[in-house]
Amino acid sequence: MIKHISIFMPTESAFHRRLFGFIGLAFQKQGLLVSGACKLLNETEIRDWVREKKPCAIFEMNRVKDEIPILHELNILHISWVVDMQGRCESDITGSDITYALDPGWLESFNPGGYLDWMPPGTCVETYFPENIASDSNTEFSFIGHIPQPWTTQELSRVLHPDNPRVTFEMLLKRYSEYMDINTYCEQTHESCVGIIDRIASELLGYSCALSDDIYYDLLIRIKRMSNRTELIDFALRYSESIAIYGSQNWRVWSKYRQYYRRFIENPLELNRVHQKSNINLHDGISFHFRAIDCMASGGLLMWYDYRDGDKYDSYNPGRAIYTRGLSDFFTPQFHYYEFKWLDFDDVYQQLKSIRYQGSQAQKQTLELIKNHHTWGVRAEQILEHIQAL
Repeated sequence: MIKHISIFMPTESAFHRRLFGFIGLAFQKQGLLVSGACKLLNETEIRDWVREKKPCAIFEMNRVKDEIPILHELNILHISWVVDMQGRCESDITGSDITYALDPGWLESFNPGGYLDWMPPGTCVETYFPENIASDSNTEFSFIGHIPQPWTTQELSRVLHPDNPRVTFEMLLKRYSEYMDINTYCEQTHESCVGIIDRIASELLGYSCALSDDIYYDLLIRIKRMSNRTELIDFALRYSESIAIYGSQNWRVWSKYRQYYRRFIENPLELNRVHQKSNINLHDGISFHFRAIDCMASGGLLMWYDYRDGDKYDSYNPGRAIYTRGLSDFFTPQFHYYEFKWLDFDDVYQQLKSIRYQGSQAQKQTLELIKNHHTWGVRAEQILEHIQAL
């Protein structure tokens, strides 16, 4: 059994600092010495860190062992939790002794060479829990999360290759968006999307070339976050102006949504209250996400957009599921939380209007399930069990 683990988060953001504290405390309660930082060290820094601190294992978010090769030389156990692909392809996720994926759909296309598993986030029930809050000032809908800024003129005018300055990112964006509107993201991987991007770029340029990392990131990640989150807010705007958006200042740049933007919340206790003071907490993307489980632990009612099933650009089939793993592995949809697809938001919303979630049996069961199975302590136990089994 290991005795000392070093944890490294990608940045010094409020989210990563909070996460570092939760995960670090969970390992400490398992009897481990914990060290680390909210930054990813370079090779020189990691060599010095290992020699000085002498950890038995390193846990990193969003970096795999082959991206920091000195760890192979140092022969130290490396655990990677891939939460964001950051424009990488599935074939780039290699080398770690243990690799966890936030999105269960990624497991089908990852081949890291070590132990591979799905690890959804946990939550801290000492931080997120129901309080007695007056309900007279409730917001109808709330959304907590980041959105990228809209495309700037400078970004759209980027050239794909210096030998052909007439072919711009705007041209590639238009062609790629039109293609994906017809063919959908449903059964695509990052690798296959890169192939589509490269093919369209070659057609525009008249020759093949490697594009810059920022262009791949914009087309693989940024465009989907823009689309999913604006579409999500637009669903709510059909019914209500009582909408509160919390997140980065980028929301102010979107003229359609700036009036609903409140502020960035750093204090998790305030997040806890927002979840409870919102009649409906909207969430998009991966179903078992940090914001989703924190909201449910707070006692908030979660309404999740399953944009990957019943895709609006595909033939709609309510019985077809693209990725079946998520919250529904552990909680009952339309009871513990509520799912909707692009065609049935209206029906699910009307269903929510007819129930009282606060104090209900559904809420009580949800809180009990989270306490027993989905805390950071449970996640730490699971990680240590996987280490022991290596």
